[in-house]
Amino acid sequence: MDPGLLAALPEASRRAVLAASVRRRYARGEVVFHEGDLAETVHLVAEGRAAVRRGTPAGDTVILAVVGPGELVGEMAMLSSEARRTTTVVALEPTVTMTIAFGELDRLRRDDAAVDRFLLELLAHRVRRLSDHLLEALHVPVEHRVVRRLDALCRAYDGGTHGPTLLPLTQSEIGELAGASRPVTNRVLRRLEDDGVVELRRGAVAVLDRAALARRARG
Repeated sequence: MDPGLLAALPEASRRAVLAASVRRRYARGEVVFHEGDLAETVHLVAEGRAAVRRGTPAGDTVILAVVGPGELVGEMAMLSSEARRTTTVVALEPTVTMTIAFGELDRLRRDDAAVDRFLLELLAHRVRRLSDHLLEALHVPVEHRVVRRLDALCRAYDGGTHGPTLLPLTQSEIGELAGASRPVTNRVLRRLEDDGVVELRRGAVAVLDRAALARRARG
């Protein structure tokens, strides 16, 4: 397994974290954990990708992020005295995670300062990302947010090939990530399709011109 984020740890610390973990497999559409569940573990994504979802006051569910290999999910529950899940995580494809019990993680943090610093840096990164998304939601036009989320998804799904990058998400799900309505998202995607940047498929979007999409995301 490519340790991804764990590459920031010294070799001995990385081996200790992986030795304390348990490998779990999830089928496409299977729930890793539900919002509101009691939390006892964190998950390091080893293979595949999963959607992080949260319920809204209106009773809907929206996607907040897509996580892939090397990313952690479920670590925020460690900061809560009630240790409840704040989101629902669902596998978007066959997914493997390495799970670590909170007790084991606490032991590693006490025994290894590098692990403790790593977790603090990870949480600081999450706070910065949330701040960036809030600033974007307040000041970036919604159409441009859709393009930015597409560009970010391309990086998450990049398979290192020269062909199209397939994003197995519906237009509604892409809109949720951008904080955009489905009609607005459809309008942006249709415009990109007319320009040969993407191709709309059933339940997915294929990005045909990564460079053009990246230029529009920066614009």
